[in-house]
Amino acid sequence: MIEERYPGNKETENRVQAKVILARCPYESRKNENVFGMRIQKYESDWQRTWAFKIDMEKAHNEGYDREITTGSFIPAADYPGCPYCGSKTIAQCSCGKSFCVKAERGYSLQQIKLTCPWCGQTGMYNAAESLNLEGGDF
Repeated sequence: MIEERYPGNKETENRVQAKVILARCPYESRKNENVFGMRIQKYESDWQRTWAFKIDMEKAHNEGYDREITTGSFIPAADYPGCPYCGSKTIAQCSCGKSFCVKAERGYSLQQIKLTCPWCGQTGMYNAAESLNLEGGDF
């Protein structure tokens, strides 16, 4: 976990808990380039997604992002830009433990939707959830 510090004296120094978790975009046609990092920041009892950026798998591994495990809700901050490939601000978690972005097609509800995980290829019905247990895992 990254602990960011903002300048100040010992009594006023702000500390922010922040991490980077990985996701994949199933809508990016170049499957070897569809990994992105999501910066999450602890806000009270929730994790907020504050930023997303493209990253290659080797760099993600070198940074340790593939070994990060985080539990909680992952709400998007008001200015969260979404997936850097497709712009979606919604994420799903597969039973393999990895996350990916989701765009609802016209007529579909995000409450329950059939999706295929771009990490492991497993297809199943996904339901909306309040809390997830995300892990980086191997590529």
